[in-house]
Amino acid sequence: MHAVLLDFNGTMFFDTRFHMEAWSKIYHELHPEDKSPLASTKICGPCNDVILKNMAPWLTPAERQQYSEKKEALYREACRNDPASLHLVAGAEELLQGLQKRGIPFALASASIKANVDFYFDSFPIGHWLKRQDVVYDDGSYADKGEMHLEAARRLGVPFSECLVIEDSVTAIALAKRNGAGRIVGVGETADGSELLALGADHYIHDFTEFDYGWLEN
Repeated sequence: MHAVLLDFNGTMFFDTRFHMEAWSKIYHELHPEDKSPLASTKICGPCNDVILKNMAPWLTPAERQQYSEKKEALYREACRNDPASLHLVAGAEELLQGLQKRGIPFALASASIKANVDFYFDSFPIGHWLKRQDVVYDDGSYADKGEMHLEAARRLGVPFSECLVIEDSVTAIALAKRNGAGRIVGVGETADGSELLALGADHYIHDFTEFDYGWLEN
C-alpha cells in the first residue's frame, strides 16, 4: 500500500454516543409524537443531508442545512461537556508518527462538516501530522463517503487501489470495497468485527495499538 486514508469519527475518536445524543434531540424535535429511542442504524454512515432526507423528507434543502448545523452544534456541546473523553483512540498518535516515519502519505477523509473539522484541530493534536486545509470533509459536494475516499486518494496522488482505508461504519467500508480499495481495516470500540469483515474489511481492530504495519505491504 502506498497511502493510508483515515476516517475520524468512530475511528480516530470514539464519539458515537455524542452523535447519537445530538441526532436523538433533532429526531425528537422533528417527530415529537415518537417517544421511542432513535436507532443508531438511522444515523451511522451517510452524510447529514442524506440522514435528514430520510429522517424528515418534507424538509427543504435550506431547512436540512439548518438542522445539520444545529445537530453539529449539539454534538460539539456534548463533546465539550465530557472533556475526559476528548482524546484520540489508543495508538492513534503512534500510528500517525509511524506512518510519517515510514514515509507513507496519509489523509483524513471525514463526513464531518467544516465546523467540526475546526473543532477537532482545536481539540486534538492532529495538527502535528495533518494540515487543516488538506482534510476532505462534507462540504456538500460529495454524494457519499466513497467519493470522499476517492478525492483523498486523488489529492495524495495515489491510485485508490493502492490505498489502505481505515473506517468504522458499515456504509463507508462497503463503499471502499465497491470502489476497489487496496486494503480495508475496520475499527470498532466493542464489537467483534464480524459485520465489517463480512462487508469487505480485510482486518479488524479495537484500537490502533493493534494496527499491523505488515498490512501496508502489497
